[in-house]
Amino acid sequence: MGRFASTVPYYRRYRPPYPPAFFRRLARMLALDGSQSLLDLGCGPGLLALGFAPCVRRVVGVDPEPAMLAAARDAAKAAGVRLRLIRGRTETIPRRVGTFDVVTIGRALHWMARKPTLAKLARLVRPGGCIVVCGASPAEGSLNPWLARYDRFRYRLAPRKDRRRYGTEAVAFFAGSEFAVRETVTVRLRHRINVDTLVGRLFSMSITSPQVLGAKAERTAARLRAALAKFAGRRGSIGEVVEAKAAVFARPARGRNEDRQRRRPGS
Repeated sequence: MGRFASTVPYYRRYRPPYPPAFFRRLARMLALDGSQSLLDLGCGPGLLALGFAPCVRRVVGVDPEPAMLAAARDAAKAAGVRLRLIRGRTETIPRRVGTFDVVTIGRALHWMARKPTLAKLARLVRPGGCIVVCGASPAEGSLNPWLARYDRFRYRLAPRKDRRRYGTEAVAFFAGSEFAVRETVTVRLRHRINVDTLVGRLFSMSITSPQVLGAKAERTAARLRAALAKFAGRRGSIGEVVEAKAAVFARPARGRNEDRQRRRPGS
């Protein structure tokens, strides 16, 4: 069983959502008109793939976890979306899959080995195409007063070696490559959740999954409910402000290899 297998029932339902306005804004920014092709790397249950699907002609999702692919397949069927799914990692994507106008990466960049990933992306992204690195998380600070307590709770449970994996910066990842930051986007969503949502969100993370917690899972859930009870109030709901963010890394319309070819004498 993969690291994320036991998170699948919780991932799509409890992770901070990408609001519809996020997809609309990016579709306008990228001039998506239904003719493009899109590849979603580390697609999980298909949150980004399905969100962008109405804006493009072809969507392919890649993930190493079979249970995540099964969840994405079910979600695509329910949404009436045609979605091709491939089990694997970025560096193992077969050449026959072709090239793409847009490659999206959600909560997965910190799992990718930089050098082989950049090499593969240089083949997958068409000249003039782009990579869109996305994430959705609760806004820090006073907008979500419960968040500091929640984060302290979940990081106490995480193995120390895994805590470091959540700090990868997209700008540093693509530094020195032919993909340069073009634009960034932030869209906020205000909604209400409950403590059970935050328990489910805890279980949706690989570092605090039911598989990792084992027999401690039920006791952990009870402790988290107690820790957050004061934020729920009489109605039992908690206000949450989610920030959905994207950084767009564009590839030049003419690649480096083409530049070198053009500069050769006699070419």
